[in-house]
Amino acid sequence: MLEIRNLCVRRRRKEILGGVSLTLVPHKLTALLGKNGCGKSTLVSCINQTMPYTGEIRFSNRDLALMPPKERACLLSFLPQTLPCPHITVLELVTMGRSPYVDIGRRLTPQDKEAVWSAVCAIGIEGFSDRYLDELSGGERQKAYLAMTLAQDTRVMIMDEPTTYMDMEYEHTFLGLLNRLKQQRKKTLLVVMHNLNQAVRYADRLAVLEGGKIVFDGETADCIAQGVIERVFGVRRYAVEGKVFFSAE
Repeated sequence: MLEIRNLCVRRRRKEILGGVSLTLVPHKLTALLGKNGCGKSTLVSCINQTMPYTGEIRFSNRDLALMPPKERACLLSFLPQTLPCPHITVLELVTMGRSPYVDIGRRLTPQDKEAVWSAVCAIGIEGFSDRYLDELSGGERQKAYLAMTLAQDTRVMIMDEPTTYMDMEYEHTFLGLLNRLKQQRKKTLLVVMHNLNQAVRYADRLAVLEGGKIVFDGETADCIAQGVIERVFGVRRYAVEGKVFFSAE
């Protein structure tokens, strides 16, 4: 599975990430938490091989940096924070998820088409699969991109704050979809999250970044019990009907 070893990133002599090590547990949703500027998006960019770094990022004990891009795309899929909005249909977008498996000029196989429609149905967007992406709401568009990453059929899915522009209802729905993918399709997820309450509700594990270093990596319940979130974010913990919530002091 995905393993990060002693990852370091420096920009203009400033350390952004310092000795980050993290191993994803298969078939679990790990939420990556941290204050703004702590290095969360930088870490995602390193995994995506779009940011120079020292250290190693390995998948099944193979160095990602030494893999051809097409091979990496068959193992890892990424949902970035900022999504383009071209004038194409939802179905055309989802079909792009099959790109790692299709050579230039080659038509989709029946298996490719089945994977595309299976992703559409799994995310529940059959009703607007023929609509144009730039006609959709932000939440609908995010679901379309999630279907595209699902059609890519990778073991690991990595997402950078995917619910940032969603209202509360869509946020719950989206995170529920991720849980279903983990349970029903055995996906391993690393999700950068900014909503602490949603993170402790939906994530199996938490990885907390502070000052470019991992200060906690483990089960969500252990993170709560050790008071890591209160210390790092300066928030107050309280419980309602047995559920944990956090609020500003």
